[in-house]
Amino acid sequence: MKNNKVYLSFARHGRYGRDTAIERLSMLEAYLSGLHLKEKYPLCDTLYYSPIARAVQTAEFMALGMRCSHTIEALRLSEDTPTFEIRKFINKLLEFCNSEQHLIFVTHLPVIEKLGLGELGCGEIIVLEADNWQEMLSENFSLKIIPVPDIEESAKLLQRIGIRATEFNDLPAEDIFGLLRKI
Repeated sequence: MKNNKVYLSFARHGRYGRDTAIERLSMLEAYLSGLHLKEKYPLCDTLYYSPIARAVQTAEFMALGMRCSHTIEALRLSEDTPTFEIRKFINKLLEFCNSEQHLIFVTHLPVIEKLGLGELGCGEIIVLEADNWQEMLSENFSLKIIPVPDIEESAKLLQRIGIRATEFNDLPAEDIFGLLRKI
């Protein structure tokens, strides 16, 4: 996608898992969300994520789907970070953006709420669009919510990687990641 707009995307981590940071289905959803972002928006060079395990794993799968080359842990995207620190961190990134048109952050609902972006379900993404980074800094943007990919998309992805649903729930996260990497 080529245009002159700039984008900030805030993704909420996937649903919690019992024996992994996120549920296995959320791993597929994060990957599919990454594919959707890659298809509809400018490429993202860097994805920033909260250090909490469920955000880390969501970011890994989303970055794989987007083919995003860099992921960076951002301590300021933690749930207990004060609002002014979160805003300061994001604003500093925006001030130094030159050619990059899309920044992505994977975090938690409290961070989304502190930024004044409202409610966001697990795995959903808010995309902010502006004409340039200065407009984004001035909060002159439009907002779109991207829902979690539906179960049918996840089922098709399982078929594509050759895994039956009954086997899928027993696979370790690393194996799922490895299978998706081969696509």
